Amino acid sequence: MPRQTPSLFVAMLRTVVDWANAPHGVPKSGRAERRRRSRQRLKARAAFSDFFQSYCQDLDVQVEALQHLVASLNAERNRLHLQIQIHQECMDDLGRRNACLLDLCAASQHEAEHWKRFIEGEREREAEIARKLQLN
Repeated sequence: MPRQTPSLFVAMLRTVVDWANAPHGVPKSGRAERRRRSRQRLKARAAFSDFFQSYCQDLDVQVEALQHLVASLNAERNRLHLQIQIHQECMDDLGRRNACLLDLCAASQHEAEHWKRFIEGEREREAEIARKLQLN
């Protein structure tokens, strides 16, 4: 497996961990001291690496949960778009029915006015006939 170069962020974090664990007092010399400091550095880096990995795993879980949330929201949005489309079709259908009913009402009113005029004309003729009969 090829070795990956660490990112600048990881390199900076390692430097901070190394600095925090470095002895800031009188420098000690000797091979054992250098080994001890090296082991301490490795332990600190390992602890930091464990912390960083657990934090990344937590983030992975959060990302997965957010992806599920986004998927469910997309499904809900699609369902709502479908409902909007159905309601729009229903409104269009109701508009067509309303237009047909208005046309029928107008035609019925026109026919009612025609018959009203016809009846008035018949009444006038009957009244005229009655006047002519009274005159005779």
